[in-house]
Amino acid sequence: MLKKPITFILALLMVLSFAACGDDSSAVPVQRADQLLYAASAGERYAAMVVSEDVTGVTRDYTKAIAEVYVEVGDSIMAGDKLFSYDLEALELEHEKQLLELEKMKNDQKGYSEQLPKLEQQLARTYNEVDKSRLNLEINTLKTTILENEYQIKAKEKSIADIEEMLSNVDVLSPVDGTIRSINEDQSSQYYISVQRDGAYKLKGTLNEMSMYGGLTMGARVRAYSRMDKNVWWDGTVVNIAMDEPEQDQGDYWYGGAMDTMTTTSNYAFFVELDSFDGLLLGQHVYVELLAEDMGEGLWIPESFIVMEFDENSGEESVYVWAASKSGKLTKCPVTLGMYDGMKGAYEIVEGLAAEDFVADPMHPLCAEGANVSQRLVSDFSGEE
Repeated sequence: MLKKPITFILALLMVLSFAACGDDSSAVPVQRADQLLYAASAGERYAAMVVSEDVTGVTRDYTKAIAEVYVEVGDSIMAGDKLFSYDLEALELEHEKQLLELEKMKNDQKGYSEQLPKLEQQLARTYNEVDKSRLNLEINTLKTTILENEYQIKAKEKSIADIEEMLSNVDVLSPVDGTIRSINEDQSSQYYISVQRDGAYKLKGTLNEMSMYGGLTMGARVRAYSRMDKNVWWDGTVVNIAMDEPEQDQGDYWYGGAMDTMTTTSNYAFFVELDSFDGLLLGQHVYVELLAEDMGEGLWIPESFIVMEFDENSGEESVYVWAASKSGKLTKCPVTLGMYDGMKGAYEIVEGLAAEDFVADPMHPLCAEGANVSQRLVSDFSGEE
């Protein structure tokens, strides 16, 4: 009589058990070791615009008057074109003045040099102690004067040489082809004239610091897509990330990939140098995506997945990753590190981990020995259409 209800209850318990096993809310997600470098960035897209960031600055000597400025903002110029010239008359007057001062210094030096041996001869013929003391003082003072005057002569000769160089280069020329971007009369400005070099275009975009993990880094290869036609693209390389100049605070809070209330994230400008700008115009908007690159032979994983602990008792350091065991549990997996790639922020794994193994982010709040894992497979991202 009780056999049928018992069978039904056992079947119901099995269904509930399978349902519980399928619930990943209490499991730690893991990813294939050989996919970690691309998992975070696959599919991420950044807005960017064609800009010209290559600006050449031309300085001026504010102690010298300018006779004429030959360019205006917006003018197109060629390398070697005159930008401005110094006041030649003022320089020539200054040159003559300093030549006269140098001549006087040399005449004085000649007189001092002739006077010194006369005083030394007079000292040799003097036996009065008071007179000897006076002559010694005069001789020492004269020697000091000769040394000081010699230094002043060298400084004056250097100043005259500088003026003569300026006299031979009264006209200041443009070092590059380009367009006059600014003319600054304010002496606090770094450059007097700024020239935007023609054709020196880059892509400028913005990325959040959280996107830098496994994503855009210095040297990363990217592909820029036209917003008008997705079948048109240009490949290039990230050449700069302005880490010292955050664009703005994002206002989000992150901690190991999870929301937190302690740390805000920031946005930074990044710049891409394309292999070719054919078909692109200054100010044009594009989308930028990361291209996965081959790290070379061996297994490479982001440094954020590697845990390094120092045991004060033994004085030894242990290096490991959190890996999924065959039984579906999380366990510490000791690894041996090889080379480090600073551009990718990744270590080569020499021993202890295979490409097909699954590992977890050590910052995950549920990451612990024996924790259940959820194998979140990551598709192979090659960046190719």
